[in-house]
Amino acid sequence: MIAVMVGQFNRHWYRGGMNDMHHRLFTDAGHGEGGALEALAARDADIARTLAAYGPPPDRSLPATYDTLARAIVGQQVSRVAATAIMKRMQAQGLTSVGTTAGLTADEMMSAGLSRRKAEYLIGIAGEIVSGRLDLSGLARMPGQAVQDRLVSLRGVGAWTADNFRLFALADMDAWPANDVALQEAMRRLKHLENRPGQAEMEDLATSWKPYRGAGALVLWHLYAIEVRKATVVDI
Repeated sequence: MIAVMVGQFNRHWYRGGMNDMHHRLFTDAGHGEGGALEALAARDADIARTLAAYGPPPDRSLPATYDTLARAIVGQQVSRVAATAIMKRMQAQGLTSVGTTAGLTADEMMSAGLSRRKAEYLIGIAGEIVSGRLDLSGLARMPGQAVQDRLVSLRGVGAWTADNFRLFALADMDAWPANDVALQEAMRRLKHLENRPGQAEMEDLATSWKPYRGAGALVLWHLYAIEVRKATVVDI
């Protein structure tokens, strides 16, 4: 039943051609069990019920580029409105190109509203890319933990940012940002828990989801958007 349901929603929820995230969610996640959503639903009846009720999560894939990683860093510890405003100023001032950023000073980057630390983070990451020491698109050919280790070795990139880049930019179906508050609240609802689980409990609750925890994260965010943000399926 889940396989049929996922197939029915497949063609409605994703825009354009089949990207890597789409392929792994619906067709082949690389573990011989078909798509990640179908395999995950077979492991967890609560996931199966959520998919039946709300359909599969929408396409949130992003390119494996400096711009994607830069946006994640700009958005750390600020509101979405503030992050968007900063990115717009950076674009207007020509501060988003990796080649340009690598040669700038922190003061020049701060003119767009960045803190000194974030300016330094972006300059450092741009320098890693320009020098050839960091190939963001090439990370997709590495094991998930090796990708995580490489990303968090970059100044300014923490575990949450690395997990999200793995999931949205590299379509890593086992990336698991367990300390995400929205995921924790969605898990509380999914499992009918009295209290919101912390990171350690999130790790335990998702053990049976491996190697599809990333797909589980997408389903949880989808559930959160509908039940907490009160977005309709059409809005997402």
